[in-house]
Amino acid sequence: MKLATLLAPKTLLLPVALAALAGGLCAQGPGGLPPVPVPPENPITAEKAVLGKILFWEEQMSSDNRVACGTCHRPEAGGGDPRPPAIHPGRDNLLGTPDDIRGSAGLRAADASNNYRRSPQFGFQPQATNRSSQGFYVAPWAPELFWDGRARGRFLDPQTGVQRIAAGGALENQAAEPPLSSVEMAHDVRSWTQITGKLAGAKPLGLATNLPADVSAAIAANPTYPQLFAAAFGDSGITATRIAFALATYQRTLVPDQTPWDQFQRGNTAALTMRQQGGMNLFNGPARCNLCHTPGLFTDNTFRNLGVTPVADDMGRQAVTNNFADRGRFKVPSLRNVGLRRMLMHNGLFQTVQQAMGFYNNGGGPFNDNKDPALVPLNLMPMQLDALADFVGNALTDPRVAARQFPFDRPTLRGELMGPNGFVFGAGSAGTGGLVPQVLAEVPANVGNGEFKLGVHQARGGAQATLAISLLPAIPGTNWNGIPLHADIFGSALFLNTVLGGTNGTGGQGFGTVRQAIPADPSLSGINLTAQWLVWDTGTTFGLAVTPGASVRIF
Repeated sequence: MKLATLLAPKTLLLPVALAALAGGLCAQGPGGLPPVPVPPENPITAEKAVLGKILFWEEQMSSDNRVACGTCHRPEAGGGDPRPPAIHPGRDNLLGTPDDIRGSAGLRAADASNNYRRSPQFGFQPQATNRSSQGFYVAPWAPELFWDGRARGRFLDPQTGVQRIAAGGALENQAAEPPLSSVEMAHDVRSWTQITGKLAGAKPLGLATNLPADVSAAIAANPTYPQLFAAAFGDSGITATRIAFALATYQRTLVPDQTPWDQFQRGNTAALTMRQQGGMNLFNGPARCNLCHTPGLFTDNTFRNLGVTPVADDMGRQAVTNNFADRGRFKVPSLRNVGLRRMLMHNGLFQTVQQAMGFYNNGGGPFNDNKDPALVPLNLMPMQLDALADFVGNALTDPRVAARQFPFDRPTLRGELMGPNGFVFGAGSAGTGGLVPQVLAEVPANVGNGEFKLGVHQARGGAQATLAISLLPAIPGTNWNGIPLHADIFGSALFLNTVLGGTNGTGGQGFGTVRQAIPADPSLSGINLTAQWLVWDTGTTFGLAVTPGASVRIF
């Protein structure tokens, strides 16, 4: 056996050990985080911050009552999305190809009346964002936000166009975009007037449970949104600017500066393990991470092309600046709490810090058009990469964020309790083309929900359809000519009729929606309903196709 083979394990350990022994000899940059920059037009107040916290976790901000800001940005995921990724087909519009993107699930597509419609890319499944969800805990220090930096410092009132913040308002600009996005939180052509009007009559966090103490106290003192806005702004007016101001203020109170690295910088030499100290010195030395992820913020807030994807797949920063030199560039994210995240890079390419370390060790991605010259092969050894990953993945994690402790605490969202499709059960029966119509029943049935709806798809286009809603389910095993019935259509059912869209006579192309406001009557809470669609399909033997059943509980 060769001598080099015998010594290999010790040789791999040597660079890490030497780096650890060197301790703080490498330049570490400033300790902790600098003071949070606050635009003078939107000063931080406790009342505004807690209103922003309520709005951040408010699923009623969306048009289907299933998506809040916090749906895609949660502390336990480092401010990112912990849910299984929603796959966006990318530029080629084909799933299962190299340009697929691991994004976040949003709403099912809906038209301007909030009726379900077919999405060209996603059909009747929840839509997916075309970039991964970013962490936001260091966002207050960024002059521009989103992966491409389109949220800039000058903030204009979304409803009037009047300037509200001259500079430093990137957080406010970022907050104003998702509520109108037809992928993330809105139906088509949704307006701020619709959003503010809905909030005016909504029970604050009426869908959520396990409210944090500060949120619960604020709602107890001011149980309506007009009252909460009055406490924060002096009068009860609910506007787009005030929503953005409150959301931004809340985010400026989230300062993740209690990481082991922060403690080490403050003099606690035991805060980092020897391996993490070695990883820290690699970070600031041979690994060259600090060239872009400057210690402190652990980002330099620049935009760089890492060669992750071809420029043709996503222009990135160039789409904002129209500068050819910005092609394929994306924002350098902060590495604080990155060890909690499950989607890294703008397309969600990596799921772990270890995978990202291997990527950088190889000199970045394979696409060289405008690739950043700072990316070069590092030739680090496995033990070095492990130490580096330990430092980045663990030493930069604030334990309060990981444990969802104040101020990083949060409620339980209704979407976490319902599942992506609501409560659907049983079998349906096939219609034209042998396809079984499917029920859409994911919208929460909360008291006072003026946008409650049930939908059907994968039915015969142009067919008559009846939504049966009953107080009791059918007796298990009930059927008519072999067609399973789940609602008690022969007893307590209400029948609502519609004509399905889609190409007439075509199997599987038909779809429809019934919208029914739920009165703001507390006595309705606790009622259990069973719903089932009956599609009058002339292409079947008995002229009928049905969906599975759906359980609807009013709360």
